[in-house]
Amino acid sequence: MKHSCAILVLAWALTAQASPLTTSIGADMSGAIDELTIAAQNSGYQLVKVQPVDKALVKRGFPDPGLRILFIGKPSSFEQAIRTNPRLLSVLPLRLTLIVEEGGVVVSSDDLEMWKEMFPDPETGKLIDSWQRELKVILGEVSGY
Repeated sequence: MKHSCAILVLAWALTAQASPLTTSIGADMSGAIDELTIAAQNSGYQLVKVQPVDKALVKRGFPDPGLRILFIGKPSSFEQAIRTNPRLLSVLPLRLTLIVEEGGVVVSSDDLEMWKEMFPDPETGKLIDSWQRELKVILGEVSGY
């Protein structure tokens, strides 16, 4: 029980968000990563890295809790962030957290709204809104919406 609670707290802390975009994919972890990679490519993004957060837990003898973070990015996002507000570079590449649950994988994005609150200028807001729209398209594609 402690182990399960620790995993949930870790997943929540890693995504650090109030209202992320979330969807479910009816596939195993590998299939979900493949689907997200294709959907990201369809929106001009590249898979930058797959981070197996649970690797250290498995090394210590715990079962694999099925937790990964996908980093996706595209050069134009970095260029726009540099021109608009260089502090936004810490948001990039965009992150998707994948958690295996019964019947599939739950995918959750970071909550980018907090960045709009931190940097309320209109240009920063427009850029963040564009990233949120792109994330909605990517997650919508894999969930069939």
